[in-house]
Amino acid sequence: MLAATHTNFAATVKQITKGVNAVMNNKIIAFTAGYAMIMAILLVLTFNYNWNPSGYSYELNQPELIIKQGITESKQTTVNFNENMSNALLFQIAVSNVQAHWKQDLLVLSLFFPLILFSIFKEYRPFKEVVPYKWFVGLSAAVILAYVAFSIPDYVTELDTVERYVSSLLE
Repeated sequence: MLAATHTNFAATVKQITKGVNAVMNNKIIAFTAGYAMIMAILLVLTFNYNWNPSGYSYELNQPELIIKQGITESKQTTVNFNENMSNALLFQIAVSNVQAHWKQDLLVLSLFFPLILFSIFKEYRPFKEVVPYKWFVGLSAAVILAYVAFSIPDYVTELDTVERYVSSLLE
């Protein structure tokens, strides 16, 4: 009798958990799909269209440096590379620095996804027996905020440098 009751109870718990997991799995799938779409757009813009937060890219066809602006690179300005060699080289380095920083941020953003996911869906987070939920969220937020605090000042400096060299080349 006790074994039959235990079996019925276990079957009921399984049925309830199955229904809850189906709903939660749909939410996790929707959250992950939204994140994947955003990342896919950013990756296509970055690697196919050479986009970076400065909005500038360049092409060097000796003796011309073509400065491209915007995602579609519709605004293009041609500068004589030989006449402005030092500023042109510094501009190229500045744009390359922004591009490298942006690619690093895309990688880090993809690494932050599990922290964000498990902070939202706490029942699926790892180490839930060891690390309390509030600590997990606090540590996740601290890691993300520390990276943002490190990254944003660098961007401001790098973007200012790109703008400075663009304006000096276009004078």
